[in-house]
Amino acid sequence: MTTATYLILFAGVYGIAKDKITHRPVALAIIGSAVVVSLIALVEYFWTNPYLLFAKVYCAAGFGEPNQFETARSMASFGNATFLAAYLGMVLPLIVSSLFASERRTAPKPLLYAALFLVATSLMFTFGRGAWLGAAAGIALTGALQWKHLWASRHVITIALLLFIAGVTLVQFSAGPYTVGGRLASIVSIDGSNLTRVQMWESSLPLVAERPILGAGPDTYKYVFGKYKPEGWVEHMDDPLVDKAHNEFLQLAVTTGLAGLGAYLWLLVAFAWAGIARMRTLEKDCGAWLAAGAIGAALSFVVHLQFNFSHFSVSPFFWIAAGLAAGIFEAKNPRKAVALNISAPIKAAALSLIAIVGLSLAILSTSPLIADVQFAKGRELQAQHKLEEALARFESAIGVNSLEPIYHISLGETMLQLGTSGNNDRYINQGIAAFEQARKLNPSDEQVYFRTGAALLEAGRNGRHPLLRQVIAQHERGLALNPVMVDAYIDIGVAYAYLNEVDEAIGAWQDALQIAPASDRAYFNLGWAYEQKGDAGRAKDAYLKAYQSNSKMTEAKDAYDRL
Repeated sequence: MTTATYLILFAGVYGIAKDKITHRPVALAIIGSAVVVSLIALVEYFWTNPYLLFAKVYCAAGFGEPNQFETARSMASFGNATFLAAYLGMVLPLIVSSLFASERRTAPKPLLYAALFLVATSLMFTFGRGAWLGAAAGIALTGALQWKHLWASRHVITIALLLFIAGVTLVQFSAGPYTVGGRLASIVSIDGSNLTRVQMWESSLPLVAERPILGAGPDTYKYVFGKYKPEGWVEHMDDPLVDKAHNEFLQLAVTTGLAGLGAYLWLLVAFAWAGIARMRTLEKDCGAWLAAGAIGAALSFVVHLQFNFSHFSVSPFFWIAAGLAAGIFEAKNPRKAVALNISAPIKAAALSLIAIVGLSLAILSTSPLIADVQFAKGRELQAQHKLEEALARFESAIGVNSLEPIYHISLGETMLQLGTSGNNDRYINQGIAAFEQARKLNPSDEQVYFRTGAALLEAGRNGRHPLLRQVIAQHERGLALNPVMVDAYIDIGVAYAYLNEVDEAIGAWQDALQIAPASDRAYFNLGWAYEQKGDAGRAKDAYLKAYQSNSKMTEAKDAYDRL
């Protein structure tokens, strides 16, 4: 469905841009939208740090907690700095091309210069290095495609460079903890997120070799990544799920095989080849500059994708840029207008209906954000142990958007907490029902099963044996999707221990050690289990290994000394 939507966007923009009169307004509409987003990003950076509304909402909706790095980057209405950067990086080549094309009255130059400054500065405040590289490549390609005309527009280049330098200076000496120079220098260092990407890429290569032709299947990366993941990755419930290779070529090679990667590359090369070949036919028309900018925008996104991944909040703009370029290449003289003789009352009624539909769609489009705001507040209240208030917020979020599984998961966790603390079976049953609803909405998400199992374990500790059996069942369903979640094996062992099935508990904790040989929790639990079986030697050995793995686990040292 997502891909079909992208194709519809491409076809729609292509059809509009084929008319010489309309392809320029399309480009200006894209630029105008980017200006609005850039203004939001700048206001966010200078007046709402370090408590960014969108950062808190986005992170609460399943992406961890806002940290210093994330709250030091502009996110605007995208809720993610990387996605915002990718979007702004695609718009910049269009702004540059429109500036050159404005010699033929595409738009007032002062407005385009203002747009260039705002969008470029906001892009820098995202500190998105992949998008920086993409924007630079896109602008360079835009100029290269029209290099014969650059000298004639040298004054435009001079003003644009001065505005860019002003933006860099503003970002470099802002009060934030990150600078342009520091981020540029970090591009060539193999540490931090760079090291993380390198590790993901290295782990992806064996996966390509396993299924070279057709791959593991679309969107299966997170299920096959565990086989070759670096040690220590994706072991705990709060670890980020690695469902993307952060390199589009590797992602496609792993999931759709070399056949899928070949098709993808063919599409890109064919688009670029056809575009460059047709640029000559547009040289005497300002459409040539807009086409060059659209191709530059597409390249910007492709470069960005080699360090990140495609996301539905950004990808539509790639297809819009591609449709704009394709439409300009096929542009003809304005189509002959067709006059319709419509009476004034009918015209008023039609316009009113269009306005009502448009307003309804606008209101409807804000509902996910409204729901996320309610959900974020619920998470905040949950962290403060104000469970009744958090419950009301989660229910409100579900009332606005009932199709988001994570709302139901958090609702279920809160209900189980309330049911356990108040010994209220009604809450517990409602919590289980909420988890079941989350499973129905997304049965292929292992986190639904893992978080259900973890919540049921807390509720089952006080002798509710049926809940403990469900803990085991839920975690096993999650492990069938993602077999490297160490916490799930440990929880299964704990559930067996509460059920007095010590041998099964030992088996689960040994399975955990197969994945994480230095797991202090698994070793400590094994020490307890061997002690229950009267095997003091193995118990001492397990306690010692737990303490050696984690010197802060003093209970393991105490247990070892006691034996």
